[in-house]
Amino acid sequence: MKGKAQDYNGIYSDMVEVLGEEMTHKIYQYYRGQQVSFPMRLYSKTYTEKYLKQHYNGKNLRDLARTLGYSERWIKQLIDQFGIESKET
Repeated sequence: MKGKAQDYNGIYSDMVEVLGEEMTHKIYQYYRGQQVSFPMRLYSKTYTEKYLKQHYNGKNLRDLARTLGYSERWIKQLIDQFGIESKET
């Protein structure tokens, strides 16, 4: 069944515009009737730590924050918390 975004109810209309009809139908089939919330942080702390260890060079805090979708302050706190040393490039 093909339709337009305005043919869908509520959030499904937005999802059709962003994800497309096929993906919206898959999400609907899997999650319908459930209440779903999305955490503010996309990546796990384990992944973030690994990424920072591989990419932090002491001068790229802003780039890392932008790439990971976090504030510079939060990235700095994680670097300090994990004891990550900068890699010289």
